[in-house]
Amino acid sequence: MTYYKTNDPAVLTAWEQERAGKAELQAEIDAFAARFGGEGLMYADTARLAGIRFSPAKPRDLWRSPDHNGLQWPRSAPLKGATAETKAALKALQAEWNDHLPAREIDTNAVYRALGFSSSLDFLFEGLRLFRANGFVYASTKKAMPRMTEILGSEYELAKAARA
Repeated sequence: MTYYKTNDPAVLTAWEQERAGKAELQAEIDAFAARFGGEGLMYADTARLAGIRFSPAKPRDLWRSPDHNGLQWPRSAPLKGATAETKAALKALQAEWNDHLPAREIDTNAVYRALGFSSSLDFLFEGLRLFRANGFVYASTKKAMPRMTEILGSEYELAKAARA
């Protein structure tokens, strides 16, 4: 693993804008999920609504079965043999979902572009860990980072400990 840091204004600005955008979007997702009595989750890349997790899971007559992350969405069509009441409830749920759905997405590749790469996919095999501390963005990766200054692992670990 190789360690890097930068205080390039373009990278720091992209970092702050992404973090602020994600925080705003998470607040919207939390408010949206609260309408239905669940916990809203956000995808990391591209940042957008992933779904709502309920505890316990919502019944199948109105909601899809939970996925492997426990996330649920309203059914797109009623189950066979559904009553008129269930069909009406599903239609109302779908309308409420669609009327309040946070459809905004946050560009999570701005930091990568500021670092000279096209997207997070450039690190698919090498991996990349980023964090901000002491006015710098620090990176740990196996890939060369030409727009960052290479540093010792000890400096990286000190900065990592300082941000915690």
